[in-house]
This record gives sequence, C-alpha cells and structure tokens, in this order.
Amino acid sequence: MLGLSIVVVLYRKQHGESSSLRSLIAALGEMRDAGFAPTIYVWNNSPGFTAPLEHEAVVWLEGENVKLPVIYNQVARSTFEAGGELLMISDDDTDYRQYDFRKNLGIVKEFLGDAQRRQSVGCFIPKILSGGRLVSPGGRQLFRGYLLDQVASGPISAHNLLAINSATLITRDCYERMQPLYDERLNFYGTDTEFFVRYEEFYSRIYVFDSQIDHSLSADSKESPDRMLFRWRDNIRAMNVIFERTSFPFKLAMRAYYLLMKVKLAVRFRDKRFLQI
Repeated sequence: MLGLSIVVVLYRKQHGESSSLRSLIAALGEMRDAGFAPTIYVWNNSPGFTAPLEHEAVVWLEGENVKLPVIYNQVARSTFEAGGELLMISDDDTDYRQYDFRKNLGIVKEFLGDAQRRQSVGCFIPKILSGGRLVSPGGRQLFRGYLLDQVASGPISAHNLLAINSATLITRDCYERMQPLYDERLNFYGTDTEFFVRYEEFYSRIYVFDSQIDHSLSADSKESPDRMLFRWRDNIRAMNVIFERTSFPFKLAMRAYYLLMKVKLAVRFRDKRFLQI
C-alpha cells in the first residue's frame, strides 16, 4: 500500500459541516482498493470552534489562523519524510462524491511506476465546477487568470495553466523538486496561482482527470466591503510576491490593472479604503 495524505483546513466551521470531510471519509474504501493507505490531516485553523474529529484515518491538528502555505508545507514534510508517495490538498467545501478515487488513483499509480512519465508530470487535478461552470483548470495571460470553456482529459501542457488548489494531487517527486511546495511569504490568497506558475518551471505537463467535482467559490456580489477589502489586499500582495522576478513592463502593466480594479471597487462599494490598498 502506498501512502496518501490528504490535508483539509477548517476555519470557523464544525467538522460535520465540511462536505470535503464527509465525502472523503465515505471514499476511504475506494482509496484502499486502489492500493493507497489514506491519512486525512484535518487542520482546525480556529481552535475551540469545533471539537476534534475522532476517526482512525484522521490526524487532528490545530493552530490559530496559520497561513495556508505553512500548513501545506508542514503536512507535506510529515507525508514525504515518513515515506508517503502522494499528497492531496483540499479546501473544506469540495464535494468528492463524483470523484472516482479508484480510477484516478489507479492512473496515478501507473505514473508512479513509470520513471519516464514521472519526469513530465508531477501533479494531477480534476475538472472543478462552480454553479455548473468550469472554473479549474483555467488559463493565464501574464498576471491574469481566465476561464476555459473546456479542457481535455489526460496529460496536457502546464504552460500558462492555473488550477484551484483543492483536489490537487502532488507526487513525492514534485515535492522533492519544488520544495518548499508553497511560498510561506503568502497568507491565504494566491497560493494556488504561485504553485502552478512555479510548477511549469519543473514540469512540462499536468494530468487532468475525467472527474468533475463541485466546489463553492466566493461570490463577489455577496461579499461585504470588509471581506472584499481583506481579499483584495491579500491578493495584490500575493501577486507582487509571485511575479517579483518579472520585467519592469510586466510589473507596470500589473500595477496599472490593479489600480483600475481598486478604483472600480471604491466606486462599487463607495469606500475609499480600496484606493489605499
């Protein structure tokens, strides 16, 4: 049996309310049938908000509002230094009921056993839908991500490809090449963008499963001004870190774009704090 770790981060949520945890625990048998021994690392990022989840396959960890890259890197070290072969990153609201663990992990197992194919693919992702719309993987033009109408299944080019962290499977080889997997200067937003921008420096291809899964995304129109302000402040800071090595014209274009967005948000919310981000 190959070691598979799954990390799920909870924030101000009871573990019983997490669609990720419910569907992952229900799929443990499928994972074992595929030849993997699963361990679910649940990181409660708001200690005291929920009681620990007691389950033989669960390791409960806690920390107060710890940055996502720190959490992911810590679990990655625990996974791969203990001899594990695979790490899955998951948000707490991803529904895996339509995700075929037996088939998908079987594909991964074949890659792990083929040294040549392992050189070109370091992570595996599903097709993620939100409200019936494909939201991951997507494309990237300079610093901006955009949605794709459709994506082929199987190994595809990693060039200018972005994806949502949740449900990403990362191999031991990817960990060893890219470590640390995530840039700990980031906080919460931009971690997936940073990972996939850097991923294409190490691998030419990424594998997209046939599986389509549902994932909740924040609807901008329903967010409060304070929440939107936090999100954009963190996002702009993240973009400056991710693209710090780019050319001056690239950075100039990025800053002009975010200046325009700040003006639009200030007008939309009638809040000048957006101009001060």
